Amino acid sequence: MDLELQYIIRNLKECFNGKPWYGVSLMEKLEKVPWSIVNEQIYGSKSIAVLVQHIINWRIFLLKKLEGDESYDLVIDSLEDWTPVIIKNEPEWKALLLNLQRTQTDLLEKLITENDHLLEKKVPGKKYTYGPILTSISQHDIYHLGQISMLVSLLSD
Repeated sequence: MDLELQYIIRNLKECFNGKPWYGVSLMEKLEKVPWSIVNEQIYGSKSIAVLVQHIINWRIFLLKKLEGDESYDLVIDSLEDWTPVIIKNEPEWKALLLNLQRTQTDLLEKLITENDHLLEKKVPGKKYTYGPILTSISQHDIYHLGQISMLVSLLSD
């Protein structure tokens, strides 16, 4: 494995459940969120549960593309991108978090078998290469972690 991809993998791990420089990782934050607030909507339809599913959806997109699936797509701002989710109890919340962890593990397992050449390879069915999306997936997580943190703060007061 080459240095650029190693850096991306390290970022994915650090932001997801490591000790990132900015404070709390995604999983550290989510594991402290009480299930009873995950459906609350303060702005639009973006509840904590919906934000978590959205993060999962983009990992699934990457996994499908890494498997060579040309036809699979995730249209920005579609229902597939922002899937409506209603959590009815704590086991459902835990199951959603386990799904997030599973997609993270699956993504990392695929990436560790690759090298930097992947970053220049065209994403099947797209006009762009893997480099930009793989470089920005942890940034995407951090962005939504900020939203989740804000929602937790507003809903906990």
